[in-house]
Formats: sequence, C-alpha cells, structure tokens
Amino acid sequence: MKSNFVKKIILLKQMLDDMEKDIGLASLSGVEKNVYFAAQDMKSSDGLVRTKNILEHKFTQNMSRPTFFRALKSIEAMGLLSHSDEKKVGLFFVGNGKD
Repeated sequence: MKSNFVKKIILLKQMLDDMEKDIGLASLSGVEKNVYFAAQDMKSSDGLVRTKNILEHKFTQNMSRPTFFRALKSIEAMGLLSHSDEKKVGLFFVGNGKD
C-alpha cells in the first residue's frame, strides 16, 4: 500500500519537473522556486506583491532572511520579478516566466 503511494508521488514529481522545464523554471534552485511560487501566489490582480507578503507565505516562512533575500535578488536578476514603478523598495511586479 505504501509503495503505491510513493509511486504516485514520484509520478507527480516527474510531472512537476516537466512543467517547470516547459515554463523555464528548471534552472532555479529549490529556494528560488519557493520564493517565486510564493510571489506568484500572493500577487494582486495587477501583478504586484509586497516583500512582506512573500516572506509570510507557507513556502518561505521558515527560510532565513539572508537566504530569502539572496533568492529574491537572484530571481529578480533572471527577470522573473522586477521592482515596481510605484515604489522602489518592498514592492515587486511578478512576471510569468514563459507562457
């Protein structure tokens, strides 16, 4: 019984890896993916998200602040996030990767 459950998890993981490859996220580290997915989940309808909201997300809440901010800077350098025109600190526009 446990074996079937593990096999299903493996299939889901393979599917997720393929989907991440398809949208150009395969090269991100696990931490970078968690920060990016948290930003995607917390963004408003206009694509903006506050750093505070990303930090509070389930995917990121147990990360150290230095690790979080290194990942944030890294995904910003990749063009997946950008500082908002409205506010230079603490507010980001979240890109979609490859659509």
